[in-house]
Amino acid sequence: MKKLPVALLASTLLLWQTTALAGRLVKRSYSDQSVHGYQTERTCWWNEVCKEEFQNLFRCKCPQFSYCRSPGRYYNAYCSMTDTGYIWTQPTWDWVP
Repeated sequence: MKKLPVALLASTLLLWQTTALAGRLVKRSYSDQSVHGYQTERTCWWNEVCKEEFQNLFRCKCPQFSYCRSPGRYYNAYCSMTDTGYIWTQPTWDWVP
């Protein structure tokens, strides 16, 4: 009878540890909407730099189904289909003819 509470405690701790470990493996992203314009009126190539570090304008707009992403706020951002990491939200085209 004494082995049952010990086994229950051990399995509970193992489950808790597995859940905590799985929680660390979740890919996270952060979306930044602080940049509001573009330097040029063109679409980026895939894996091209869409925003340079410390600049307040995008170089170009990423294609549809792509994200302007970087490993962090103070890095160059590239057009990628991966939606994890630091995502720079690009505004829609607002060019005046």
